[in-house]
Amino acid sequence: MNKALIYIIISVLLFLSCEQDKKTVSEEQRNQLKNQLISYIDTCWNQKKTNRLNPIIAKNFERRLNGISVASNTNELKAHMQVFFMGFPDLVINTRELNIKDNMIFLQWESIGRNTGVYGEMPPTGKKVKINGLTHLYFNEKGEIFKEEVFFNELELLQQLGYTLNSPVLE
Repeated sequence: MNKALIYIIISVLLFLSCEQDKKTVSEEQRNQLKNQLISYIDTCWNQKKTNRLNPIIAKNFERRLNGISVASNTNELKAHMQVFFMGFPDLVINTRELNIKDNMIFLQWESIGRNTGVYGEMPPTGKKVKINGLTHLYFNEKGEIFKEEVFFNELELLQQLGYTLNSPVLE
C-alpha cells in the first residue's frame, strides 16, 4: 500500500472514532431538558410551588450543596427549599448561562432576596443579598432530575447578611 492510502485510512478511522465519542442530544431532548429546568427553577423555586416537584424529580434524587448531601428524596428537597423560602420570602433565581451535554445541564445563576425571615437558625437581618452560583443537573432517561450539585460561596452570603469571621484562638 502506498503512504497516501494508509494516511486516508488512518484519517477515516480517527474521524469515525471521534464521531462515536460524541453523544449528540436531539433538539427534542434538549427542549425536554430545558422545559424540566424551567419548571424546576421558575415554578418550584421562584413561584415556590414545591407541589410541582413530583413529575420533575426522580425517586432516587440527591441534592448536594457545596459537596454536602442536603436532600435524598423529594420530601427532603421540599424541606430544604423551605429553609430558603422562610429566610428569603422574595427569593428569585435568574439563569445567567445554560449548557446542555448529553443528559446534563450546567447552569450559571444569580439569586437575589431580602432576609426577612429566619434562615436556618439565624434571625432575620433585613439585608438584601445577591449570590452567584453554578448548578450541575443530571437527568435520567425519563427526563427526571436524579442528581443536583449546587456550588456557591456561603461565606459571601453570610457576609452580605452582616456576619463576620473571627480569627481562631491559637492558644
